Amino acid sequence: MSKLDNLLAEEGAAAESYEIPEELPGHVRVGRPNLGRSTVVSVRLSAEEHGHLQRAAEETNLPVSTLIRIWALDRLRAEREGAGGTVAERLARLEREVFQQRTG
Repeated sequence: MSKLDNLLAEEGAAAESYEIPEELPGHVRVGRPNLGRSTVVSVRLSAEEHGHLQRAAEETNLPVSTLIRIWALDRLRAEREGAGGTVAERLARLEREVFQQRTG
């Protein structure tokens, strides 16, 4: 076996024997929900951006890809339900609320 084959075998074995940490955040459900997902999206990030994401993922005990998926789907849900919007729209809403409190 080549060095690459050995490395892949080791990584595969490590993935199969991975044990979920005893303490997970309350919102995390354990399972294999991605088995039904068939599309992969590639995103280019700077080393600094990736580092920020890696630290955020480590703080939540999640893989980077899971964290990105959660954030992206949460944003889509928020926009669909009208709770999101662009930063400019959210700032305009906030400005209206502040102005109404001052004059109201």
